[in-house]
Amino acid sequence: MRNVFIPLLSALFLFMAGSLIINWQLWHMATMSTAEAARISTHKIDTILNEAVSATNTAQRVAEQGCTDRGQLDLGTEAALKPHLRAIMIEQKGRIICTSLPGNGVLIIHPETLPNLKLMLLPGRRLLNDVPVLIFQTPIANGRIMISISDAHLRDVMAGVSEGLNLSLQVGDHSLKRTGDVSIVASSHEVPVMVSSTMFPFSITWQPLPFFNSTRLVQQGWSLLLLIFFLSVVMGILLRRYMGKSTTFEDDLRKAITKGEITPYYQPVVNGETGGLYGVEVLARWKHPKSGFIPPDVFIPIAERSGLIIPLTKNLMAKVVSQLKPLSPKLPDGFHIGINVSASHINSSSFIGDCHAFGQGFKGKKVKLVLEITEREPLLDNPHLIENLNTLHDAGFVIALDDFGTGYSGLSCLNNLAIDYIKIDKSFVNRVTEQKDSTMLLDCVIELAKKLSLSIVAEGVETKEQLDYLNRNEITLLQGYYFGKPVSYIELIKLLLSKPREKIKLYENEKM
Repeated sequence: MRNVFIPLLSALFLFMAGSLIINWQLWHMATMSTAEAARISTHKIDTILNEAVSATNTAQRVAEQGCTDRGQLDLGTEAALKPHLRAIMIEQKGRIICTSLPGNGVLIIHPETLPNLKLMLLPGRRLLNDVPVLIFQTPIANGRIMISISDAHLRDVMAGVSEGLNLSLQVGDHSLKRTGDVSIVASSHEVPVMVSSTMFPFSITWQPLPFFNSTRLVQQGWSLLLLIFFLSVVMGILLRRYMGKSTTFEDDLRKAITKGEITPYYQPVVNGETGGLYGVEVLARWKHPKSGFIPPDVFIPIAERSGLIIPLTKNLMAKVVSQLKPLSPKLPDGFHIGINVSASHINSSSFIGDCHAFGQGFKGKKVKLVLEITEREPLLDNPHLIENLNTLHDAGFVIALDDFGTGYSGLSCLNNLAIDYIKIDKSFVNRVTEQKDSTMLLDCVIELAKKLSLSIVAEGVETKEQLDYLNRNEITLLQGYYFGKPVSYIELIKLLLSKPREKIKLYENEKM
């Protein structure tokens, strides 16, 4: 799950980060583009107002000479030659004395009431034709010159720089948008962005662009989004493959336990004198889907150090029950089924329950369930561990001390635990040869076991000399390649059918 979840999150993070960067670039470009459009609009309106400045010079001359027919003609000519101007008016002593319109006409309603501001926006209701205008005013003796500029020219300026921008012309507290009438600037939490003219008292304003805009992102950045999506998928696939290859051995082992790749193999325990099958020791075998069989001495120590030995053993117990329970009619009474348990598992809170569940799998059949205690870990450090083993012994489980003499516990275990068997490690059996004194150490172990009334299982029997020695010393239960390698479930069935158990000579005081 981890190997899928992390690559998926990484790919999603890359796509979201890439989308965020693309969105920021598009937002930044749109912001810069709007600001540039506002600067261009400001410059163009400055140019229009410069026409008004030029026309003011003519109007000042006409005002000085009086509004004669010639003066009115000059005003009309000036308005006609300046493409953006609508009308030129001269006010003196509170009344309009001369205009550029035919018949000295005036479109503004009560122009004499307008404030003396250099620049102002008039809404349509202040004009006879309901069309808003921009008024440019210049004071003169006893009055002022008023020049109106058509709103159409102003709107064309703001629309011409970019069709998709919502620019506004702001003069004082009045604003003219690309569409609509002149309105009073409303107070807002969002302060508008503006570019102000350095020549005249007006600004081009716009609302701040939203940082994230899905329409803008899709319409302008779709090709980059596709590229980021492709790169994210590729990265996720590569990371998935990398994590699949770079997982630790412990991760592989945990996955193998979950997937059931670790299966039981069965090492025959035979009667050394008759060759009859007495029982089996359950051994864990791991067949990796890519690497093949991995030796137990490689993965078992790692399982013990990491705590995975507990789920490994529990899964192994469950598989042994599922495989051997259907064979119960073929198993002779007293058939020996041994399974290795580690000190960490024995000391766990689930151990007794795990063993009882294992035993329930063979309920009604007189098999001997043997718990083989390895000495690779200290056994006597925790009284709870000793108590658990003795409790199970009282419940009918057989306790065997595996790898005797090679681990931590040694003779102290024989004093504190209810031991039924000791299993002589193959390192002692391998010493048995035709040479004199090769059996000295093994002789001592056998003598000790007999004095303590313990049964013995000898492991690692590989030669005829070793078999003869063990038979002479009445070591009846034997394991080793001399009798056969650990076998799979299918091979065990064949073995049960071909090697019926014969009567085994046991010690008179054997605890069975």
